[in-house]
Amino acid sequence: MRQRAKRRKTVITTVVLGLMLFLVAGGWAYLKWPDPPMEELRNAAEAISVARDAEAAKYAPELLHETIALFDSAMVHLKTENSRFFLSRDFTRVDFFAREATIKGAQALAKASAKARSVHHTTAATLEDLENMAAEFKRVYAPLPLNKPVRESFNQAVMILSEARLAREKSDYHIAEVKLEKAGRLMRESVKKAHSMLADYFSDYSKWKEWAETAMATSARQGNTLILVDKMAHRLWVYQNGKIKADFQVELGPQWIGPKLHKGDQATPEGVYKVVQKKERHRTIYYKALLINYPNNDDRARYQRNIADKKISRRLEIGGLIEIHGHGGRGFDWTNGCVALDNKDMDIVFSLARENTPVVIVGSLEPLEKIISNDKAKQ
Repeated sequence: MRQRAKRRKTVITTVVLGLMLFLVAGGWAYLKWPDPPMEELRNAAEAISVARDAEAAKYAPELLHETIALFDSAMVHLKTENSRFFLSRDFTRVDFFAREATIKGAQALAKASAKARSVHHTTAATLEDLENMAAEFKRVYAPLPLNKPVRESFNQAVMILSEARLAREKSDYHIAEVKLEKAGRLMRESVKKAHSMLADYFSDYSKWKEWAETAMATSARQGNTLILVDKMAHRLWVYQNGKIKADFQVELGPQWIGPKLHKGDQATPEGVYKVVQKKERHRTIYYKALLINYPNNDDRARYQRNIADKKISRRLEIGGLIEIHGHGGRGFDWTNGCVALDNKDMDIVFSLARENTPVVIVGSLEPLEKIISNDKAKQ
C-alpha cells in the first residue's frame, strides 16, 4: 500500500515538472517568435498613397519609383520570411526596406508639392506672356498676307494655348506646362517667320520715305493736290498745299506686300504715279475710279530684270488697269491690285483729284520699329 502511494506521488511530480517545462518552453518560444514590422509596412504604404495624391508621378517620378521599389522589396522579404519555420524567421530586411520606403516617399511628397506650387506660378506667367505674344501677332502680323504654313502654325499655337488655359483652370498644371511649352514653340516660330518676311519688306523703307517726302514737299511748294497711299496702314491721304485735306481707310490686293510684279499676282503696286483718267458711270465697273499710270518706267525695268533673272516667266504679262476706285468698305483685302474705298469716301477723293494728280503708293510711312513699338504700347 505504501509502495503504491509512493509511485503515484512520483507520477504526479513527473507530470507537474513536465507541465512546468512545457510552459517554460512555450513562454521562451513566444518571446523568441519574431513579429513582422506591420506598422512600418503600413507607414510605407501610406507614404506611397500620399505621394501619389500629390501627383508625384508627374512631378517626382523617379523618387516615387524608388519608393515603390523599396516597398516591393519589403513585401518580397516578408513573403520569404513567412515561408520559413517560425523560429527561424528574420524580418530585419523587411523592416529596413519599409523604413527606407517611408523616407523616400516623404521626399517624393515634398518634391512633388514644391514642384506643383512652382508650376502653378510659372504656368500663370508663361500663359500671360504667350497671350501677350499672340495679341501682338494679331495686331502686327495677322493682317499681313502670310503664307499658309505660318498662319496655320500660329492658329495651332492659339488653339493649344486655349487648351493650356483650360488645364490650368482644372488645376492640371503638369498638362498645362506641357501644352504651354508646345504652344510657345509654335508661336515663337510663327513670329520669327512673320517678322522675317516683314523685315525683308521694310528693306525698301528709305525709298518709300524719299518718295513721300519729295511728293509732300512738291505739294507744299507748288500748291497742288497729292494722293498718298500707305499700304501697311491701309490709309489714303489727300494733300493740298502740303497739308492733309482728307484721310480714308482703304482695301488692297490680297498679296499687297511687295511691289506688283506681273498680271494676276494680286499685289498693289508701289511707286510714284499719276492719275491718267477719271472714270464714272458706264466708263467703270466700279462706282467711280481714278486710273493711274501703272506700269511706269520703274515697273517695266523691274519686270524685265525679273524675267532676265528667271524670277518670273516670260509668259506672264506685266499687267495694268490699276485704279483707285469705289465699292470698298468690305473690311478685307480683295482687289486685283487696286486701291478701294467706300463710295462716300471715293466721292471726296474723286472730287479733289484731276488728271495728272500725283499718286504715291508706299509700303509704309513709319519704320518697322515704330510700328511694332506702337502695337506693344496698345497692349
